Amino acid sequence: MKIIRSLVFCWMLLPSLVTAESIKLGQVSLSFYAVTGGIVQHVLEKEGYTVEVIEGSHADIYPKVGSGEVDILAASWLPNAHAVLYRKVEASTFKLAKLYDDARLYWAVPAYVPAEEVSSIEDLLKPAVRSRMPATIVSLPESTGLTILGLEVLKSYGLEAAGYQLQAAPPSNWIGTFKTAYETGNWVVFPLWQPQWINSVYKLRVLEDPKRIFGVDSAYLIANQKLKSKLSPRTLSYLSNIRLSIAAITEMDKSMNVEKISARQAAERWIAAHPEQVDSWRPK
Repeated sequence: MKIIRSLVFCWMLLPSLVTAESIKLGQVSLSFYAVTGGIVQHVLEKEGYTVEVIEGSHADIYPKVGSGEVDILAASWLPNAHAVLYRKVEASTFKLAKLYDDARLYWAVPAYVPAEEVSSIEDLLKPAVRSRMPATIVSLPESTGLTILGLEVLKSYGLEAAGYQLQAAPPSNWIGTFKTAYETGNWVVFPLWQPQWINSVYKLRVLEDPKRIFGVDSAYLIANQKLKSKLSPRTLSYLSNIRLSIAAITEMDKSMNVEKISARQAAERWIAAHPEQVDSWRPK
């Protein structure tokens, strides 16, 4: 009888023992990834797990999720933006959830740049545009899809021959260059994407990409294969049900950057404002 009671007691404790697992959540050090990670962290903590957030560059985070040093990555843009990085870890990872669609990289210009002068990437080759547009286009670090594909844009459209160059730079330089140009009314080409808070604060025009170099992606929650043994089936199902949108991420990203609240606070605010949507993710 004592043995049976001990077994029953251990069985009752099993869920708490399982959910005591600490999960390492990886995210690239950009605010729109941070708010996405805030949503994932909320779900994991509601399920009883402790979460350690690990941030870094694209080049830092992808190898870590591939090796299992990071359990989950929020988020991977596929099939285009992060293709080079994802291929190196595809065999040791799996797609846990499609978080949102219509993720896009593009080049933009301030809306005050006349549309009749610049509406397409090809227009950057016009002599009159080239004389006013800075030759250096400041992008993000080399490992980002924005810069990897941006270099392809530069070559495919013949912009190198016209004297343009793409400069990989820290995020502070990237946005600082844009803000300086915008505040002074100068022309500038701004490598950008959606979802991104800048789109909701500044008046911009996305340049047409007739060669479709950038493409359209979906943002996935990817995880190391070992996560399947760390999370309960219920939690894996819960995470797989997360669905967001460009508008949702942009809203949270704006809250973080304009109101200067933390990524987690922005995520919790959004969750509180959308209870029915969040409830729909929970396994029934």
